[in-house]
Amino acid sequence: MLLKPNETENPNKKEYKYSRHHILPRSRRWANVNANIEILRDNYHRALHTLFANQTIAEQLITTINLSEKALREDVKQRLLETLSQRDINDPYEWYDDRVIL
Repeated sequence: MLLKPNETENPNKKEYKYSRHHILPRSRRWANVNANIEILRDNYHRALHTLFANQTIAEQLITTINLSEKALREDVKQRLLETLSQRDINDPYEWYDDRVIL
């Protein structure tokens, strides 16, 4: 079931507000199509943008690895970054289903 922004999940339960999140950021000129939109609770959506601004998923993964610098062993961090860098993070065709890109 696709909910509209700010539509409640169930009238008998605690009311949550929802908003649309673009998987590939619209601010970076990606499509405003259903395949590129996830419906998220407002608080999750705000948190996602607070942490990652308008980064793509690949960029978010790299940011998370770098933020986890103290927790990750250096060899693990390097292996993760090498794996991610095997694909061009700026090329969505390397990362996303064609339906999202349009």
